[in-house]
Amino acid sequence: MKKLAVIILILIGIGAVVYIKAPSPENIVKNLVHKYGSKITGTEVNLEHFRLALTKGEAEINNLTVANPENYSQPHVMSVGRVLVKINLKSLFDKTIIVERVEIEKPQITYEVLSLTQNNISQLLQNIKQNTSAAKNETEKEKDNNKDEVSKDAPKDGKKVVINSLNVIDGNINLAASLAGHESTASVPLPTIKMQNIGKEKNNNGTDVVATLSTILQKIFETAFDTAVKSKLVDLKSTAEDSLNNVINGIKEKSGLKDWFGFGK
Repeated sequence: MKKLAVIILILIGIGAVVYIKAPSPENIVKNLVHKYGSKITGTEVNLEHFRLALTKGEAEINNLTVANPENYSQPHVMSVGRVLVKINLKSLFDKTIIVERVEIEKPQITYEVLSLTQNNISQLLQNIKQNTSAAKNETEKEKDNNKDEVSKDAPKDGKKVVINSLNVIDGNINLAASLAGHESTASVPLPTIKMQNIGKEKNNNGTDVVATLSTILQKIFETAFDTAVKSKLVDLKSTAEDSLNNVINGIKEKSGLKDWFGFGK
């Protein structure tokens, strides 16, 4: 009996160590979002909280942030307070995971302008287009390197994802600009974004995580950029005229032409 009790205690101790060291679902999701999101955007992507209700097939992400590219003063190009996800539980055991619904609530997008030709959203879109293929190739290499550790029953090409419905609601675009010597602040609502059947564009088998994230981020930032331009959040014509006038006035002051020809009277 004593030997049996000792063995049971040892097993309990081993189980406790494994449980404590095993990564939690929250940490797994945080690492995945940071890893793949950062590779695609070329900036830091992080989330603060992740809550999973597995029995309901529901998940909630809180405080998701996408950092600005280099040389921009604002810390984030986008921050999201809450993302709600509804998953088809049965699909977790299949090759393709079916996400029934995604709700991205109240994203705050900062549109920062450095010059007439430089802004953070255009830079981020360029990063996404350049980095997506590289991120997918790197992911495939990692799968090949770790293939001995993967179960023989696992699909060779990894899990795919299909999102039946995705909505981005109650978002806002905030301007941060310093042009022609003037600081500018303004804001405009981000239109509601509705996407359906993400991952079914080419086939019904879904797409990998990298391609799915890339599609969603690209759609959000393209909508934000188009909205900012159409709403004249930054009046480029007026800004260009102000910049030109500043240059001309500077030349006048330095050359003394203002006094000679009566400029500015």
